[in-house]
Amino acid sequence: MTTHNIVSVSGGKDSTATLLVAIALETQNLQAVFADTGNEHEQTYEYLDYLERATGVKIQRVKANFTRQIAGKRRFVEVKWREQGIDEEIVLAALEALQPTGNPFLDLCIWKGRFPSRKAQFCTMELKRDPMLEQVVMPLMAPNNMLISWQGVRADESLNRRYLPECDEVGGGAVQLSPDSQVGHPCGIRSPSLHGH
Repeated sequence: MTTHNIVSVSGGKDSTATLLVAIALETQNLQAVFADTGNEHEQTYEYLDYLERATGVKIQRVKANFTRQIAGKRRFVEVKWREQGIDEEIVLAALEALQPTGNPFLDLCIWKGRFPSRKAQFCTMELKRDPMLEQVVMPLMAPNNMLISWQGVRADESLNRRYLPECDEVGGGAVQLSPDSQVGHPCGIRSPSLHGH
């Protein structure tokens, strides 16, 4: 069985510390992944380049693409709005606005028809988790592979995160790891197997 260790890197201190812990533990088959929301500061990209040079670990960049979803919304507007008798000028204005920009954050907002808020949180799932799953995790899913996802989560970051398990088997040979200042190897893993897999 092959174990793939995937560290989510955001360019922040927690994910950087997590990557450094993985390196210090001489973690095998280590991959670092950055989900580009399209709404990052230029210094974030510069820091990621620096982090690659300083650690020798290539950071794979992934991006969400909402072209298909926006096209579906365009079809809905073209057909349903006209069927509902919405003024043609409004339909044409909506169709003009419903164009992918190539910026994942803006395209997500165009598709959803709104910006995210505390009551409508969808950025992390749509812009980070899903692209990582689709572009990195799913291609590695195989019966002879184990995937360990390393997440930089501080226990004091929030009440919800304080009680997250440090190691959580999520099924299908995948494990989510959130080391918080631990000593030793994560989840007690000493070999490529976990819980008899």
